[in-house]
Parts: sequence; structure tokens; C-alpha cells
Amino acid sequence: MMDAINTGSSTERDEQLLAAARRLAPFLRAQASEARELRRLPTLTVDELDKAGLFKLSVPQMFGGDEVSLSTLLDLTLELGAADGSVAWTHGILSGGIWMAAALYSREVGEEVFADGGNFRTASVMSPSQARTRRVAEGLVIEEARWAFNSGIHHAGWDVLCVPVMDDQGNVTDIAAALVPARELTLLDDWDTIGLRGTGSVSVAARDLFVPERRLAMFSKVLADDYASSHLSDRTHYNLPILPMLAVKLAFPCLAIAREALRLFLARAVGRPMALTFHTDRSKQAVTHLQAAEASVKIDAAETIIRRSIDEIETAAACGYHLTREQRGRIWRDASFCAQLTWQAASLLADASGGGFARVADPMNRCWHDLRVATLHAGLSATTTLEATGRLMFGLPSNTPFL
Repeated sequence: MMDAINTGSSTERDEQLLAAARRLAPFLRAQASEARELRRLPTLTVDELDKAGLFKLSVPQMFGGDEVSLSTLLDLTLELGAADGSVAWTHGILSGGIWMAAALYSREVGEEVFADGGNFRTASVMSPSQARTRRVAEGLVIEEARWAFNSGIHHAGWDVLCVPVMDDQGNVTDIAAALVPARELTLLDDWDTIGLRGTGSVSVAARDLFVPERRLAMFSKVLADDYASSHLSDRTHYNLPILPMLAVKLAFPCLAIAREALRLFLARAVGRPMALTFHTDRSKQAVTHLQAAEASVKIDAAETIIRRSIDEIETAAACGYHLTREQRGRIWRDASFCAQLTWQAASLLADASGGGFARVADPMNRCWHDLRVATLHAGLSATTTLEATGRLMFGLPSNTPFL
């Protein structure tokens, strides 16, 4: 359908990538129904994203990638999410996994993942629902483990799995981000949801899986921005603090879906009568103006906060200083708050959409369901992030291993 793009200056390249995403939008919309039926993205959808170069955004330039900024990633997500929330979510998770495969491990591992012709798409899942591991001389054995909600794993060549590192007594001494080939995992057919159906976020399981030391990144180092990718130490994009970066990226698809919901609402209100009244054009009524304005300010506020977080994260990486634990907690808190703002906006618009909203095929209905599922992600839980940041404000432990 189109060729990958990697020419000109970074600004020109970014504009070309955005144009490619826009050109893909009609195709992605047409594929969305099949994605919902399959409960993962169709192969053709992934192929077209690949041909457009949209999986190379977080691949280091030294391995043939584009290495784009978080701001550009947001702008591209807004384009993809306007067409299909499942595409935006899957693409976002895979781009985050690709970033981790590049940033957290050595050049040897980078060459292994990004070798010519290999499938470098990398999924990731942060918290196992059950796991038992043991240390061995040259790495770690995952004796038995299971992880839920592994978005995009059907299309990935690699997976970043967070696992506890245990001593001989079964005590957890650290957490490791284990990079494993996706083919070594068992995929469980348990993704059947009300929204984001096309993300294929199935559970995965592993048994007696050996992970060599070079593909283990310990959280005790990672959360302190101590990455093994010394070959990328001069590249700003791979010095981003991991927790704030991944947290704010989770909010990108939420913003995209909410913006599309508002666009749909404004378009359908024009010339539409209000049931059981004499009003023949909903778009001319004050109640509609109030509803649209309230939804739009929530969406705009979310985008403003997200872009502020991006600026703070990238500035810290570019200047070589570490964000404090309080700053990291605040950015995570803000990401969850932004997700809630987008959900509130979509719910308000749904309430104002009339009985037609109840139809399964209604685009507004799909936005609402996709956002509902997106905001259920543990990484966007306001309960978790508000408690953690509130505890830090009082000088208490955060109650999460991620801060």
C-alpha cells in the first residue's frame, strides 16, 4: 500500500510519518470490524503499518529506525486512534516494548532483536498474575508463570516480561524485565472484551523458560535510569526515565479515542432532531453547546497535561538529570488523571447521543467501550497513582515497587 519513510531532516521525516498515518486511516477504519471479530489486528493491518514504517519509530537509528520524540509518537497515536482505538493501543504498547528492547539491554541484545529481516516488534507486560523463578549461573529460569493482558503479542517477535527474582528461600530480592522470544511463550485464548477487542491482549504462560543474563534488566537499576545500553548513552530518546515515559504513553490512545468521540458527536448533531421535542437541529440548542464544551475542555486539559509531562520527561533526558521520585510519581498520577478526563468526556458525549448510541455498530459506542477498557489498565488506575503520590507527599513509602 505504501513504502516505509526514512528520508530528510527529522522535521521532514516526522511530517512524512504523520502523512503516512493519515493516508492509512480509511484503510484502518475499514479493517476495524475484522479486528473486533478476530480479537486481534488482522495480518493485513499489521503489514500496512509495517510498510508505512510505523513500527520503526522507537527503533534506534543505528539499527535503521527513526528514533522519534515522544511528542511525535503522541501525534502519530492521535492519527491512528482516530481510525481505530485498537490500532492505537496495540501500536503504542509495541512501540513501548521496542523502546525497552533497545534501551534496557546491551548492544549485543540490540543486534539480536533488530537484526536484518527479523521481527523486532516487542510486546510487554509488567505484572505477572503468578510467577516462580530461580537464579542459575548464567541467568534466570522462569519455572512457571502467567501474565494477563499481553497486548500485541500475536504480532511480536519478542516480549518483555516482568518477573520476580527469588532467592533460595523464595524471597523476592528484585524484579527483572526479562526479554524473551515470543515463540517460547504459550498464548491463551482469553481476550473477549467489551472494548479494545482488536488488541489481542491475551494472557501468556511460560514454563521452565531460561533467560540468559544479557536479557535481564533489573528494576533496582532500571528505575534509577541505569540502563545497559551504553552504546545509546548519547541518544536522548533512550535516556528517558522508564516509569514516567511508559505511564504517559498509556494515556496517548485514550486521548486519541476521546478526540474522535468528540468529532463524531459534533458531526452527528448538525440537523439532528431532539426526540420528543419540537427542536429540529440539536446543534443549535444550548444544552448541546454545554455538553460539547464541557467534553472538549476535559479533552483539551488532558492533552495539555500530557504534553507538559512529555516536555518534562524529554528535558530531563536531554539535560542529563534524574527526575525525583516525587516528579515521577506526579507524572504517573497525571497520566491516570488524563485518562479519567478522557473517559469522563466520552461518557458525557455518550449520554448526550440518544438511543442510537446503543447500537453495537455505532462508532460512538465503539469509542466509549474502547475508552472504558483502556482506563481499566492497572497502569492508569487513579486509585493506585493517587495513593502513591499522596503517600509521598506525607513522606511515606509509595506502596508500589515502581516508585
